[in-house]
This record gives sequence, structure tokens and C-alpha cells, in this order.
Amino acid sequence: MNPLAPFLFFFGKDMIRHIILFSGIAIIAWFMTLSGVVWGGYLLWISLIIIATLIIWRAGDFFSPAATYIQNKHDIPQSIKAAVIDAIASSFPEFCVAIIAVILIGRAEVGISTIVGSALYNVLVIPAAAGLVAASPMVISREVVWRDNIYYLGVTLLLGAMLWVFPNEWGASVAVIFLLAYLGYVFLLHRDFKKSKKQSADFKKTDILETKTEDELELTSEKKAWMWVAGMMIVMGGASHLLVEASIALGDMLGIDAVIMGFVVIAAGTSVPDTALSVISAKKGNYDAAVSNVFGSNIFDICICLSIPILLALAISGEATTIELPQMGLIWSLIGATFLAVYFFWSNNYTLTKSKAGMMGFIYLLIILVSFSF
Repeated sequence: MNPLAPFLFFFGKDMIRHIILFSGIAIIAWFMTLSGVVWGGYLLWISLIIIATLIIWRAGDFFSPAATYIQNKHDIPQSIKAAVIDAIASSFPEFCVAIIAVILIGRAEVGISTIVGSALYNVLVIPAAAGLVAASPMVISREVVWRDNIYYLGVTLLLGAMLWVFPNEWGASVAVIFLLAYLGYVFLLHRDFKKSKKQSADFKKTDILETKTEDELELTSEKKAWMWVAGMMIVMGGASHLLVEASIALGDMLGIDAVIMGFVVIAAGTSVPDTALSVISAKKGNYDAAVSNVFGSNIFDICICLSIPILLALAISGEATTIELPQMGLIWSLIGATFLAVYFFWSNNYTLTKSKAGMMGFIYLLIILVSFSF
């Protein structure tokens, strides 16, 4: 058996070439660093960041169909699938980063900045990318704007309130508040699902074939599906750890705070898979699917990816999680971008034109540039 066959299956024929290329660059850069060549370190960490991002991308491609297979097996309602299974499939890298930040490196603010940066990326870059590649202006359903987007806006305001009321430590009370907020979102989804089963199915429908490349994942049993879910969780966890460590190391070399690296680099690295799926949906004319997952994923990021690590840290150490986030401007930029997204999606009869998509992309780049001054 070819020893490279598992890697070829995992990455696919196209992506395996990129992995080999950047792995080779990383090895050369490592030897250069050992030889005292300073810029070899920059090359090493950048290569590892790219490799980690590609691994997260491919792991998500296998995680999503395996999770959906389990959902179909147990006939889980589509609304619950959208709020839980789809959200976990797209947000597990952010969850891993939050766990690593809170428990392994003891810097919860890095996890918070990554969640905020990922949410900002999702709400501006993903709609921008989808809008620019769409064959026509994207007409978005009212439900996407007035349920998911508005609820997500409330969640971002809740995050800002928690950082204002509890600026130094987060304990069980903060975690419970976030969990209750997420349960409220699940309740709304399930209520709407019961009202109109067909409408909710169309709104949150995810074509599993969109998450695959030419390498089909054949699932013949629930046991095999669970093995893929568990295996891809481990892979994404390891790749997320590599992404965090490489990003922080690169930031140290550049003199950039780890919080800003989380806000910019780590956040983008964990959000690439969502971007690819939304672009595919937009090209096929599935405009609601291209946008709706953005808000569900962001709500999951803030409510679950921040609350669970806090509870785990509390169970392990018995102490509240220390928060040191002087860059509060990051939170305000997210809140402002969310208000802007609401307006862009609402205006022109719920139509996202290419000009508005371009503006959203430009605003994201502007916020990233300004963030380096925080």
C-alpha cells in the first residue's frame, strides 16, 4: 500500500501539491533558522500558518457530511441541525482556539479576539465574497435579516456588555448567560421549524455534495460516521493548536500583540472553510444558504465557544478566567460592522448588490489596518 495514500485521500489531488510545497518551504526555513538566518523564522511560521489553515479546511470537508449522516440517521429536525450540527461543523476550529487560549496558554483574551475577528470576517468578508461572485444581485429572505441577523446583533451587544460589566474575570455566571442566549436562538429556530417545515428546510438546507471534492466520503454505518466525526475533531484540534502557536510566534517576531494576531490571522485561518462554502452556494444561486450560515456560526462562536472553555477552566482550576483585553476597540468594530451588515442586507428590498459587497470587503480591510493601532 502506498504510504502517502491516506494523505492523498485526505487532501485531494489538488491540495496535496500545496501541502507538499509549503511543507518543503517549512523544512528549508527551519534549517535556515537553525543556521542563524533571521528571516528564515518568518518564512517558517508563515508556512505553518498556511499548512494549519489547509488542514482545518479539509477536516471540515469530512466533518460536515459525517455529522449530517448522523442527523439523517436519527431524523433530527432541520432547525436543530442548523443550530447545532452545522454550527459545530463550521465553528469547531474557533472552539478549539478558545480552549487552547483559555486552558493551554492561559490567555483568554486571545480566544476572545479570535472569536471577535472570526465574527467580523464572517459578517463582512463572506457576504462580500459571495456577492462579488454571484451571477446577479443577491436577494436575501426577510427571515435571514430579521431573525438570524438581528439575534446575532443582540449577541454581539451581549458580548460587549459582559466585557464592560466583568472586565477582569469571567466565571460561571457569564458562561451561563451565553449558554442561555444560545438556547434562546435554538428555541426560535425550532419554533419557526414547527410553523413551516418546508420553509425552514429550504432556508437552512445544505447540499452535502457542496462540501466534497472529487474524493467522496462513503459512509455505510453510524459507527463509521462517529469515527469520522471524532477523528476530524482531533485533526482540527491539532491544526488549530499549530495555527495558534505559529501565529503568536510570528507576532512576537513582528512585535504584534497576540490579541491582534488572533483578531486578524487566527480568525481568518479558521474562517476559510466557511468562505469557500458560501462562494460555492452563491455561484449556484443559493443566496440564502450563502449568507444564513454566517449568522448561525457567529452566534455559536460567541455563545458556545466562549462559555464552554470558561466552564472547563473553572472545573479544572476552580478559578474564574482572567480577562486582559485593553483593545476594546475590537468589540466596537464588530458591533459597528454588524449594524452595517443589517443595513446592507435590509436596504434595496433585501438585495446585496456587487457595489455593497465591495464596500463590505473594503470596510473589513480598513478595520484590520486600524486594529494594528489598538
